[in-house]
Amino acid sequence: MRTYLIEPQTVFVPFLTRLLADAGMSVIATRDDIDGRDIASHDPDAIFVDVDFFSRGAPNALCRIRQVARDAAVIAFSETEDSTFEAACVISGATAVVSKRSGMDGMLRSVRSLLGPPPARAATA
Repeated sequence: MRTYLIEPQTVFVPFLTRLLADAGMSVIATRDDIDGRDIASHDPDAIFVDVDFFSRGAPNALCRIRQVARDAAVIAFSETEDSTFEAACVISGATAVVSKRSGMDGMLRSVRSLLGPPPARAATA
């Protein structure tokens, strides 16, 4: 799955790229902020976005992303574990919200469960 990663703290990009690869997602671009034109030009299948660092708030950020990526799965990840916050994210365009507090294994399980089982591989002769 072609994935666009938005992570304002660039120090975490290698970790998240590895996490997403382990979940079967191929990171095709990374940015530290929302760039609608760049997202549209890459036409990703999924967008993985850290919503904790947007000055206008997660719902506004997700609305901006959803405007340019209408068909992509948008996975928000956050430290906030509050059902009202999660509902606001989903209403604003997130397909799902993943908790950073669950650690790498928990995040990986969450992302995999959102994606469903990996596609079957064709047998080679």
